[in-house]
Amino acid sequence: MVAKINIILGLGALLIGFPAHAEDIDMNMAQMQAMDKITGRVSMIEVPVGGEVKFGTFSVVVRACKARSEEEVPENTAFVDVTDKSFDKEEFNIFKGWMFSSSPAVNAVEHPIYDVWLIKCFNGEPKPEELLSEEQLAARDALPTLREIKTSQKELEQDDSETIETIQFKDAMYKVENPENPQPDEKEKGEGPENLLNIKDNYKTPQEESVVIPADELSAALNAEAENLAQKNPQPEISQDELTAIEETTTIDAPQDDSPINDDLAAAIEAELARHQAQ
Repeated sequence: MVAKINIILGLGALLIGFPAHAEDIDMNMAQMQAMDKITGRVSMIEVPVGGEVKFGTFSVVVRACKARSEEEVPENTAFVDVTDKSFDKEEFNIFKGWMFSSSPAVNAVEHPIYDVWLIKCFNGEPKPEELLSEEQLAARDALPTLREIKTSQKELEQDDSETIETIQFKDAMYKVENPENPQPDEKEKGEGPENLLNIKDNYKTPQEESVVIPADELSAALNAEAENLAQKNPQPEISQDELTAIEETTTIDAPQDDSPINDDLAAAIEAELARHQAQ
């Protein structure tokens, strides 16, 4: 029993050591600072609760703003909704959550160009033109986040690539039949090659034939062909002066009639002609 009493007294002392925290006070205005990271420009903006203030491509809406009483440690909290229209995209939500004036980095807005943080909450006189209707606030709640937009774009690109691959595969496998312009590999029924070499069974190899022509007929045929060629391709006439000039500039060593080579050649030709005539 004594042990239980000591535990209860100890818990009471701990509770006495921590003062009770009073309920936060609702305010109707939020004072915030917005900065352009590119130019370094810092602007002080006042956003009414339920209202909208724009800074660059940012749209800042404060849904709630609370402050502590003067007897407590100063702290301001605001539920902030921030949208953006940069990066050549439609309006999307980049931040929705609580901001703390004493710790701006605890739940900060992440953006490469703009930054915004809470300074304090207070009561003021909001401008009616800055306040949004319930329909406008509901439309902001339906805006997608940047992550959702990127995910949907990746899924769309993946679907498009799969569709293109499927179409190309089907086109490659599909064979178009056009009776007016048949494909080269098409053939009529009952016709066409019977093997890969396009040779039919009834094909016969031509036989070689030898023809014997008498020597006098062969000589007459050759002379007739020479005369025919001479008539088709007449040689240009050479004048006597040109012929004399050619003889003076050109030396022709004619073989001697009594050369034994010429006699043997003539005898061989006569023997060959006699052999053909005898056949």
